Amino acid sequence: MYIFYFFGDSITLGVNVQPKDSFYQLIIGNLQKNFSLPPTKFYNLGVCKNSSKEILARFDNEFSVRSLAGSTPVFFLMCGVVDTMKFTENPYLSLEESKENYTKLIQSAKSKGQVIAVSPSPVANAEQNERLSRLISIQEKICSENSVYYINMFQELLDNDFIGDLKDGVHPSEQGNKLIADIIAKALKNCL
Repeated sequence: MYIFYFFGDSITLGVNVQPKDSFYQLIIGNLQKNFSLPPTKFYNLGVCKNSSKEILARFDNEFSVRSLAGSTPVFFLMCGVVDTMKFTENPYLSLEESKENYTKLIQSAKSKGQVIAVSPSPVANAEQNERLSRLISIQEKICSENSVYYINMFQELLDNDFIGDLKDGVHPSEQGNKLIADIIAKALKNCL
């Protein structure tokens, strides 16, 4: 049995759309339709306002209470938007803090199963998008060093007017969620 664990923030959770329109649900539909999966279970472990720091802090516990002996875990890890948000004059986490958290998260997930890392999505704030671009470069390097498949969807989302589909400057609409799911589904053919 495969168990898919989707770790992330409110974007992974599917804030501002019906559950059926979240990229999480759309990916599940794609996996079930296009891959001959044995019995499979899916968990959406997106939590509002979770940065790499909070995801790392809850990762082992969230996994251990849901794992089943003999199952094959597959982890989708998507974080970075909260890391780069400015709640004060500074981003929530420095690039160094994000790098340290992300490295530990990738290594912990890899020790337990297959890992598919996904870049954060762009937001409607150009300054934050610059911070996200720098963070994505760091995430890509960490994944490369740890032989983890990384789906960088950032530029493709920008090229497809993803920003215009944001409901509140951060969370995608139904169309934005579909675009994320389509990009991920395309990439999954290379890693599953």
